[in-house]
Amino acid sequence: MEHLLYTKLQPFLVDEKSLTERMGGQMSLWEECVRLFPREEIIEEMNLALRKEDFTSLYALTHRLKGNLANFGFGQTSEKAADLMCAIREKDILRINSRYEVLKEEYLQIIGRIGEVK
Repeated sequence: MEHLLYTKLQPFLVDEKSLTERMGGQMSLWEECVRLFPREEIIEEMNLALRKEDFTSLYALTHRLKGNLANFGFGQTSEKAADLMCAIREKDILRINSRYEVLKEEYLQIIGRIGEVK
């Protein structure tokens, strides 16, 4: 059962060697940190910001999520957050909506897998 969370999340991890080095080989520490990721509440906050067209809040929430994802090896998902941030800066509503849906779907998959492992 050791590192079951790591195994579940491998499809979302980009550079596992770099991640292992960053964590000093202590993947139990990585798992502990990943379990602290914001759950559905960040999605709810992002949904609300999007509905209100509060792009300042949406940008801040996306930036926070991007940092968590990047720091813990979820590079591709972090890039999706960065793409959303670019769309927000450009105030491109169509791109914001499409990029947000892609990010949201993938992040929900990640936190779903986190929730599967107790």
